[in-house]
Amino acid sequence: MTALLRALPNESLLRIRRAASSWEGTNRAAAAPGSRAFRTASVTKTFTAALVLLLCEQGQLALGDRLAAHLPPGLTDRIHVRDGQCRGAQITLEQLLQHRSGLFDYATCSQFRAHVALDPLRSWTPLDLLDQAVQAGAPDFAPGQGMNYSDTGYVLLAMVIEKVLGLPLAQAYRERLLEPLGLADTWLEGREAARCSSLSHAFAGAIDTAGFNPSFDTFGGGGLVSTAADLDRFITGLLSGGVFRHIDTLLHMMEGTDAAPGSGTRKTRTACGLSAFVVADHLFWGHLGHWNSFMLHSMERDISICGSFNQSEPDPRHLRLLEAAAAAALEGGS
Repeated sequence: MTALLRALPNESLLRIRRAASSWEGTNRAAAAPGSRAFRTASVTKTFTAALVLLLCEQGQLALGDRLAAHLPPGLTDRIHVRDGQCRGAQITLEQLLQHRSGLFDYATCSQFRAHVALDPLRSWTPLDLLDQAVQAGAPDFAPGQGMNYSDTGYVLLAMVIEKVLGLPLAQAYRERLLEPLGLADTWLEGREAARCSSLSHAFAGAIDTAGFNPSFDTFGGGGLVSTAADLDRFITGLLSGGVFRHIDTLLHMMEGTDAAPGSGTRKTRTACGLSAFVVADHLFWGHLGHWNSFMLHSMERDISICGSFNQSEPDPRHLRLLEAAAAAALEGGS
């Protein structure tokens, strides 16, 4: 593992745990394993989805709720306009969670990324992000009629969370998930005080984005900073019954759209803030993030693989390292 990590150009952090045994490594000698925090990017979606489902379990929300029940018509009427029809108010929370809303994804749009690169210090509000989605493209399909990964939907879910709880998103995460699970080194960047003194640098190709204003990705679909140990604690707790009271809630979270394994991440299902992956011919649940952050867990074997490669550009060495990590854990090696 150490040799594979050292071959990577950016600061990379990896934690492998099987039951009570764990190993952590990094390719930076100065970085103490377990203490270096990193931007988790879309791994945050699992936290957002878990919070929505927790609120459903507690009776404050329902998966079938339409956006019109929680957000103003001035917003819902303009976010999904297709063939001259406004369908935003009809979108359900479940469709947002499962990426079946049809909403255009601002986060993968070249126009939005160009805006961020040209003005990296800009402060983005959630409404700014939704404006980007509306301006950059038309909805992909009518609500419920397909599946297309969309950060836009998770911005709306975060808005619903704040509306229902009457709390800022950072406080909602902290009170309902982070503190109950003991995630002492996890925080919502730019929206609350940092919990660690060091933050590893995430790169977009050769560009160091550490100095960018993080608000372009800190509302529902991304934004949490964490450590590999905290992500391990979260995904293990989530999938072993430490978040929800009823098993049916977790089963709902795992429902989604099946697909053939891809050649890259080998995702086999997109569910509610969770995805199923085949790694080393074994089933893992979790999520990946834009900076090639990863949070994977095998419920069958109690194995977690968490960390980040801190690089948005694809690199075949990333997948090879994850395959090697999973194989080592499955074999009981180190």
